[in-house]
Amino acid sequence: MKKAEFHTMIKSSYPFDHLSDDQLEHLVSHAQFKRFAKNEFIFHEKESEEELDVYFLISGTAKNVLHRPSGKQVSLRYYYPGDLVGLMILWTSGDMSFSVQAIEECTLFRFNKEVFFDMLTNNKDFSQIIFESVGNRMKTLYDEIKYKESQEEAADLSLFRTRVNILMESPATLTKKATMEEAAQRMLDEQVEAIVVTDEDAALRGIVTQTDILRYLTSSKDAPSVSQWMNNKPYWVRDESFAYEALSLFKYEGAKYVPVLRNGIVVGLLTGLSFVNIHDSSYLDLSYSITSASSTDDLIALSPIENKTFTSFISNLLDQDSFAYNVSEVLTNYNDRLYRKVIMLSEAEMAAEGYGSPPVNYCFIVMGSQGRSEQSFNTDQDNGIIISDYDHFEDTAMVENYFKLFTGKINTKLTLCGFHECTGGIMAKEPKWRKSYTEWLKAIDDWLFEIDAEEIQSFTMFYDFRPIFGDYSLAEDIRGYIAKKAQKSQNLQQLLRKDAIRFRIPVNALGRINLKGRNKRFNIKKAGLMQIVNMVRIHSIKHGIKEVNTIHRLDALKERKIFHPRDAENAKTALHYLLYYRLNQNLSELAENRELTNELPVDRISKEDRRKLKEALQIANRMQQVMEISFNRNRVV
Repeated sequence: MKKAEFHTMIKSSYPFDHLSDDQLEHLVSHAQFKRFAKNEFIFHEKESEEELDVYFLISGTAKNVLHRPSGKQVSLRYYYPGDLVGLMILWTSGDMSFSVQAIEECTLFRFNKEVFFDMLTNNKDFSQIIFESVGNRMKTLYDEIKYKESQEEAADLSLFRTRVNILMESPATLTKKATMEEAAQRMLDEQVEAIVVTDEDAALRGIVTQTDILRYLTSSKDAPSVSQWMNNKPYWVRDESFAYEALSLFKYEGAKYVPVLRNGIVVGLLTGLSFVNIHDSSYLDLSYSITSASSTDDLIALSPIENKTFTSFISNLLDQDSFAYNVSEVLTNYNDRLYRKVIMLSEAEMAAEGYGSPPVNYCFIVMGSQGRSEQSFNTDQDNGIIISDYDHFEDTAMVENYFKLFTGKINTKLTLCGFHECTGGIMAKEPKWRKSYTEWLKAIDDWLFEIDAEEIQSFTMFYDFRPIFGDYSLAEDIRGYIAKKAQKSQNLQQLLRKDAIRFRIPVNALGRINLKGRNKRFNIKKAGLMQIVNMVRIHSIKHGIKEVNTIHRLDALKERKIFHPRDAENAKTALHYLLYYRLNQNLSELAENRELTNELPVDRISKEDRRKLKEALQIANRMQQVMEISFNRNRVV
């Protein structure tokens, strides 16, 4: 488009119709026509304020992309023809920083910002319209950002897995026969704000607070019994509940005091102050250290296998009788944080070396046990990257070179942080695991059409992928694609069944653990965990379940009545036992400075632990037997 055409187009467009002919001519004469390909950044959040200008979108659609601390990108609005792009960032001096990316091919006119601001200075009507428009847009964006952040904060709380019996305080109690005067005196004596009301057997009957005392004192005092003034239906939690469950009552239900029960008996009380200790958690301290790290050396000291504070934190969670699969999720979440920081440092390093910001959007994914959020300390790298399509760019070699160098930096830094390179080469720096969006779709089609026993391992590894940084929509689209395709592929499902029964559970016909060799060591991963994970994955593929975490898959299978509730709970129990022994064994190896393994010395564990291990293996063996029957039934003779 020529400038004369652009001049004619915007002359009658709001708010440019408020400019004089001379002002409009001056603005257009200093503008430049720009074209951006699909997925190309119009500008990137890493660019300096000096590099930014104001754009007028002529054709196409674009979106803003905000990078959250969690590593997930969110898009808060789209830009359509006629929109001005870039004003908010310039207006806030870069405080509100985000990228703008072309969703489809876009054509824009780039205004010279000095000339544009000169128009604002010299034309009151024009400036008022622009100011009001930007102000309203900023308010909407800030509200949306605040909402997104609150969602992320709520998600983080669930990771602590701290039980309320660690946080509760000893309750002040009275029976329902007590008077309000007695309740007031008890509050004064014990310096508390609430009294839990019970019956003679310590069962919960209600709660009386200072507010109730004030209500009573300002009344006629005709009914002095606490039973007349107490809240007889207070919110309460069991002592084995996790902190986030109780915290939700304070946050969403407006509770100020929550009694804690054990077997129906009052054993504690939670107040808002009970959760202050969570904010002193070592996990939060470590998370902050990761966020504020400025170099790879800083992160090395925070490695899960090097940092004593973190290993102690995980050990404490296990000692608190947390489900081991929840503890594995916490460990995985910590590793995710390290990964995200490594990616950010690598991006900054690329820019410092003159490669600039990422030329297109991307999504970094993790696979295997990290993808399922079921990690132990003994883990290597299983990761990849999905790159927005760029084959229509003029300089595809530049994009390919950027991501080749970028992913190489990421994998190298992760190795330094204690995440060993995958012996099978499942890493983002390898071309097989570094593909554009369309290339990944083709790879999935190839897997499903030509898959054999050798490639089945690659497929199962990829199928358990999870996005941890970047444009999650790329991963979400691929998740939907692979789930739909895999559900329809009977050949794939049969090959998965065959692979799942290849490694036998080491139990004999009587259910006893059958170990070979003198050392009596049991490989927790290969002879137990892997079988459960594989069986559950196959059922999930067959029924189109998109969940990745094994526990979530079991819940989905139970909800759809594919698994009997008892069978789902049995599988969870087996998973808990096996993950517990794996984590505990790793902690022992770290404490004794030994090599990390998946080997459990069965002859050294207690009789009770051997019983639980036997139970877990019997459950896994039963699942494998059912899968073998299914395999034989579906064989083509």
